[in-house]
Amino acid sequence: MIHKNIFSIFPKQENFFAYLHQCSEILIEICQEIKKLYNNPTEEVFNKIIDLEHKADNLVYEYRHKLNEVFITPLDREDLHQLIIQLDNIIDFAKSSAEKYFLYKPKNRYDFIDQMLDILTTSSGKVRELINIIKSQSKEIIKLVNEICELEKQADAVNRRGIAKLFEDGNDILETIKVKEILSQLEETIDRTQMFAITIENSIFKHI
Repeated sequence: MIHKNIFSIFPKQENFFAYLHQCSEILIEICQEIKKLYNNPTEEVFNKIIDLEHKADNLVYEYRHKLNEVFITPLDREDLHQLIIQLDNIIDFAKSSAEKYFLYKPKNRYDFIDQMLDILTTSSGKVRELINIIKSQSKEIIKLVNEICELEKQADAVNRRGIAKLFEDGNDILETIKVKEILSQLEETIDRTQMFAITIENSIFKHI
């Protein structure tokens, strides 16, 4: 178990964690907007997602700049770098999911995309929880990491069922290709929430 005062040896400045938290808030907002886009694929909703992604890019730039400036960091420098890069990747992949849906404009609504969006939203919420307890005891961290990994397994299962259903009903080949790409992009986004969670777990356990 991680000692409760493990972080007392580090400087009090916690800007890096604050940046991670802000990016996780943007990720959650993007996921909410993607759901809106699925229900109402307007340019206004899509542009909001793009604006949110640009806001995250600015935070990532500031974070990396500060990381290069400071001598002592609350976690290993390389780990902090990996965390922001991986969180940025989740946001980028989520934005790309929205972009594919907006550009491809599938003809029909699909329950497996609804399910995938629900999993992505839940997983993104747990990413925020994980960032918020990054200094807590390992048992809490392990629990959240396991929950995110379980959500990734659920996403894999939804992806397989969705693809099977698409090919089963695949009279419209172009529609099948479009929806398969959207579904796969969402599944890959959820994969990256798992990668982020495991990186946090590995980073924390270095200090046991």
